[in-house]
Amino acid sequence: MASPADQPKPAIPEVVYAMFCGGIEQATAQKVVNSLAIAMGGKVKHIHLLFQSAGGYVGDGVFLYNLFRSIPVELTLYNVGQISSAGVVAYLESRRRKTSRSATFMLHRSTNSPQFATASKLDHIAKTLVLDDQRSEEIVRAHVSFPAELWDQLRERDIYLSAEDAVRFGIADEITDFAPPTGTQVFNILA
Repeated sequence: MASPADQPKPAIPEVVYAMFCGGIEQATAQKVVNSLAIAMGGKVKHIHLLFQSAGGYVGDGVFLYNLFRSIPVELTLYNVGQISSAGVVAYLESRRRKTSRSATFMLHRSTNSPQFATASKLDHIAKTLVLDDQRSEEIVRAHVSFPAELWDQLRERDIYLSAEDAVRFGIADEITDFAPPTGTQVFNILA
């Protein structure tokens, strides 16, 4: 009798539909890495990924941005609710970026809580925030064509953008829904 390890694994389709709904942090980034490794090993040619995130850590957003740009698989990301902060940074490197009509995007400067910080820790926090702002803005500027007044507003407050604004400024390519064909298996990459 064959053991479970000897059983043939089901073939992975060439076009995969998946969902990511979570924060941008090391644990979720690791799950994205694992899922992409399985997809690439299974010879997947195109991944359609529903992407929902309230944001998270800049470093992990930059990591996902660089990972998405380097994978040899066609990737389409879909915003079906809201993508914020470090999530926008990650989203921008997808070759194809779609958004539902009712979805929004939010960008802001980096934040950190100085509660209970010493003077030297405050100095370190300030330097780290400046570095995170620089690398986030560099990525955003490479993809987005904000008018000068929006760049000025971003220095002072959060910016919320509609789907129409996202397409107009280059964050998303088009307004369309995440709609896997009927009967398609959809994978939750954070499960």
